[in-house]
Amino acid sequence: MKRLLLFALFASLPLAAHAAPLRVFIRGGVKTHGPNAHEHERFLNDWKVLLTERGMKADGAKDWPDAMQLSKTDVLVMYAQDGGNATPEQKENLTKFTQRGGGIVVIHTAAVSNDPVWWKSVIGGAWVQGKTKWREGPMELHYTASNKSAGPDGITAGAADFKMDDEIYYNLDMSPDVHVLATSDTGDGDPKIQTQMWTYEKDGYRAFVTIPGHLYGTFERPNYRAILLRGIAWAGKLKNLDEFCKPEEIKALPKPDH
Repeated sequence: MKRLLLFALFASLPLAAHAAPLRVFIRGGVKTHGPNAHEHERFLNDWKVLLTERGMKADGAKDWPDAMQLSKTDVLVMYAQDGGNATPEQKENLTKFTQRGGGIVVIHTAAVSNDPVWWKSVIGGAWVQGKTKWREGPMELHYTASNKSAGPDGITAGAADFKMDDEIYYNLDMSPDVHVLATSDTGDGDPKIQTQMWTYEKDGYRAFVTIPGHLYGTFERPNYRAILLRGIAWAGKLKNLDEFCKPEEIKALPKPDH
């Protein structure tokens, strides 16, 4: 009887209470653009290795994880073309996952869904067909003043603004409940500041969204890798957000172009 009670107790624990290693599932996808752009499958393959080397337990596929795979996952990392497209069953599986405290990290194209109202309710913001726009080319990422030194989330602590070649999304449909971490201007004369990175907390789970990631070179920048790794740790409710970062990545945050 005692064994049964203990089993029931551990089975009901939220994901955040599980011991290390952090279990991550990468929902990747097929490549959809030209050289070095939207390298979804390459990211899937490379980052499964990278996350494993950093001490996580990494798995992944070019589609949504099923219910069994999600039951063995603490953080779902998504990088796929229209990654928010989901069947009713996949939506139900994701709901059960977040109800257990599972975290979500969304990168670039995964902010797009054929059901933007639902996707916004899950991650705090979404692309809307006919409203949201994009611009490829040189951009500058501006971290919000409250996060440049030691923000409440810690994801962007110590990070300096930086320029890069990538792609921004603007006129996204954003929830007022998101916590904005970084912004950019459109570069086309529109003075409106556009959210490019945010966190969203709801019903006991966490979501971290970063729009940069159009070009694969972005993931090879040590300062951006630090932010992404911190975002994964934050979504997994770890206390030490630098746990998976290398010293050179942390060092690159205040001096991204050195």
